[in-house]
Amino acid sequence: MKEKVAIVTGGAGGIGSAVCQAFAKEGVGVAIADIDAARTAALADEITSGGGTALGVEVEITSEESVIGAVARTVEHFGRLDFLVHCAGIIIKAPVLELSAADWRRTLDTHLTGAFLFSKAVGGYLVEQGAGGRVVFLSSVAAKAPLPERGAYTPAKAGLIGLAGVLSLEWANYNINVNAVCPGVVLTPATAAIYQGDPGLRATRLGRTPGGLEVDPEQVAELVLFLCSTKASHINGAAIPIDGGFLNNGFMLECE
Repeated sequence: MKEKVAIVTGGAGGIGSAVCQAFAKEGVGVAIADIDAARTAALADEITSGGGTALGVEVEITSEESVIGAVARTVEHFGRLDFLVHCAGIIIKAPVLELSAADWRRTLDTHLTGAFLFSKAVGGYLVEQGAGGRVVFLSSVAAKAPLPERGAYTPAKAGLIGLAGVLSLEWANYNINVNAVCPGVVLTPATAAIYQGDPGLRATRLGRTPGGLEVDPEQVAELVLFLCSTKASHINGAAIPIDGGFLNNGFMLECE
């Protein structure tokens, strides 16, 4: 991976920052694409001060013009581009009957339209570059186990799996692999803040996870890097859970 280049959307967030740090440790140049300019700049400084190579790129992920500009700036700065990791996302809590059309569109635009726009911009460059590449979407176990009161989140995450499948077919001849990663309960700073306000939620979620352990952002990052490596060259169009067995729990609670 050394001397290759990755662009990570939502790169200043909990999982995104872990992915950026992991890439940097492998000698990959990282473009941290995020709407939060201050956090993006801080993470870029942290990576470069640690000996890595990083560029902060402020982007509005739902704007095609902004996305094209972010990709162009990345290529101009590093001279190439090899990996796209789409981590950007939001969660709006509301049952479908109370979910506004604006919040529906905002959720789908951030997760799914953002993935489409970045894939189109990065994919075009990868095809032109002719050296192959890797694309990884951060989906969720919610794509397969619907999450109540998150009326737009589950459809958006399921859509990412579908998009990965389509692109895996369309881009296979260009040696561009496209996969989705489906984390379970990840203990990010944002999740920890939610648990402070609702301590019982953590216990409930862990009670449905075999082993009773959350996934660390760094563990998700390791899976992302594996999918971007030559070791995963024959994994294409997959949706891989990293959830401690959450999706398989079935009747587990009845056996306790």
